[in-house]
Formats: sequence, C-alpha cells, structure tokens
Amino acid sequence: MSESQRRLVLTGGLLALIFGLSALALRQAFTSRVPGGNDLYPRWVAGCDWLKTGRDPYSPATTLRIQEGIYGRPATPDEDQVAFAYPIYTVLLTLPLCLATDFATAHAVAMAALLGCVLGTAVLAQRVTGWRPGLRLWIWSLVWIALMYPTARGLLLGQLAAAVALLQIGALEALRRRRDALAGAALALSTIKPQMAILIIPLLLLWAASQQRWKMVTGFLFGLGALILIPMIWLPAWPGSWLAGIRQYTGYTEFGSITWILTTYTLGTPGFVESAVTLAWLTWFLVESWRFRRLAFEPMLWAAALAIVLTHFVSPRTATTHFGPLLLPLFMLFRVAQRSDEGRGAWMAALTWPAVGLATWAMFLLTVQGNQESAANYVPIPLLLLLLLVWIRRPWLRFAQESA
Repeated sequence: MSESQRRLVLTGGLLALIFGLSALALRQAFTSRVPGGNDLYPRWVAGCDWLKTGRDPYSPATTLRIQEGIYGRPATPDEDQVAFAYPIYTVLLTLPLCLATDFATAHAVAMAALLGCVLGTAVLAQRVTGWRPGLRLWIWSLVWIALMYPTARGLLLGQLAAAVALLQIGALEALRRRRDALAGAALALSTIKPQMAILIIPLLLLWAASQQRWKMVTGFLFGLGALILIPMIWLPAWPGSWLAGIRQYTGYTEFGSITWILTTYTLGTPGFVESAVTLAWLTWFLVESWRFRRLAFEPMLWAAALAIVLTHFVSPRTATTHFGPLLLPLFMLFRVAQRSDEGRGAWMAALTWPAVGLATWAMFLLTVQGNQESAANYVPIPLLLLLLLVWIRRPWLRFAQESA
C-alpha cells in the first residue's frame, strides 16, 4: 500500500469513527429523549416498509400509519398529512436507515449524515467558487454554517434538503473538474426534491449542450430515466401516485414561494399579481441563461447562483431548510472581496458569518408562533442574496473572464 493510499484509509477510518460516535452521542443525548425528525419519519416508515414488505408507500394505509406515529391519531384535514410525498427513488438515500430498529437511532444517524452533507456542501462551494480562506477563517466559517438556524432546523427535522444541496453543488464541482457524467447523475438524483431543482437543472443542461459537453446531458437523462423506470418493475404506478400526492401536498402546506409571501400573503393582492411577478422573474432568468450559455464555467457560476436564489421566488413551495445551496452566492461575494483586498475580504467573511447566524436565530425567536416558524423567516436571506448577485455581477464576470 502506497503512502497516499495509507493516508486515505486512515482518513476514511477517522471520519467513520467520528460519524459513528456523533450518531451515538446524538441518540443518547437527544433523539431518544426529544421527539423530532418529522420530515424524516414519513420517508423512513414508508420507504423502508416498501423495501421490506413491498407495501405501497403512497397508499392511504401507509399514510395513516405515518400519521399515527407522529400525531398518535389520524391527521385532521387542516394539518400536515405527513404523507410520503417524495419520488420513490428517495429510498436510495434513506436505505441505510432501514437497518435501524427504532426511529431514535435512524434520526440520530440521519442527523450526523445531514450535518456531514452541510459541511460537505460548504467544502464543495469553496472549491467551486475559488474562495481561499485561511485555516482559522475556514474553521470559523464551518462552525457558523453548522450553527445557523436553517441548518439546525434541517437537522432537527431530518430534512433531506441538505443532501440535495450537496448534490447540486457537487454537480457544479464535477462540471468544474470536467467529470460531466457524474455531474449529470448528481443532478438527476437531486430531483428527490424537484422544487429545489426547477431552475438549476434547465440552466446547466442548456449550458452543457451549448458547450457540447454531451456527457453531462446524457448522464442526467440516463440517470433520471433509470431512477424513474427501474422502481416501476416493483411499483408500476408510482409516478402517478407520487404526482397525486404532490397535488395534495400543495393544498395543505402553509406557505408558497417568496413571491407569494410578498404579494398574496403579506399585501393581500389578487392571485394574478403573484403570477405576473413570477413571470417577470422567469423572464429575467431565461434572458440571463441565454446570455451565459456560451461562457466558460467560472463566469457561468453567476447564472447558476441566480438560478439557486430565484428558485425560492418562483417555486410553488420553499422553506428555510432549502437554504443550503445559497452558500454559493455568499462564497462568490467573499471571493470578489478577497480579490479586491485580501485582508478586507477576510474581515468581511469573518463578520458576515455571526451576523447571518445570529440574525436567522433572532428572526425565528422573535416571530415564532407556537411551534411554527413564521413566513418572515423565508424572505430576508434570499432577497438580500438576490440584491448581492446584482451588485457583484460585473466584478465577478470581469475577473472570471480574466482568469479563464
């Protein structure tokens, strides 16, 4: 065994040990004592039951079992029905959790894994954007990323959005390294939460086709085709059942897009106002996508960041737990600042993290209604990042094209 292989094995073993001890500590200190994981529980019950017994995870009987596990009774019509509303291939991510004999263990393992996804997303975003913080600043950044409110909420709920964020930013890193087939496959799997992928996937497919990087396109198409078709061998009707569940899901979720929150929810405007504003966002996105389609990878990152941010404004459903990919535009800001003045850029990053972390917690604590977060938590970060992207557009394109 070579020295590099030995180092890789030791690193892998150390990470596995840290992961195992973290999951054990979480189970003993938290998940075995405090109820939680409401977003993970339907995926764990329905998905694992399908794998073990073949029972339809979308059936009313399975939904009733989930409701009784969470509420102790059937859900009322005005409550979250907690049905299995994910594509069936979500089980690829939750499969290891099916080895757990109780949900406390499954939730603890998921929390440790999702925290790994959050930190992995940060590592990949740092590589994709080329931001180069010093060691102390990087550790400081990772600590605040792990502690901020959207991260904590995602871990407590067992929200798979953290895995989607890792897949999306991982696809960008794969494109940067010209691992195009891998990028396409990662994007295909990220469709377990299609509401997070409605803009980034069309943009990257358009860009890859314009660059004649067909392996990315075929990797996505073959990957998504396999994810859809292979489960149909055992559950032929799953796509229709899933789509029916999605229609029901949008009926009992409380909040829609940020555009809906800013218009219909806050101002009480007619529905056509939301539709008009959403159409304006989409028109802007389409224009920018067309402009950026022939640019090199690094300049194209601005359009990718725009897709990630605008998704929260146009998707039928958004959530604070979906904020993971928003690290990309923030890291782009830090790189622009670092290029202008390295010392000032480092201070900007060092001060930004506690400002964002404390602000997200303050917003939640000041507006929480019972045990529910308010709509106010959804708006500030995406809105500020959208303004930020407009501000850094020219400097990002200028130095990105200079370094190409």
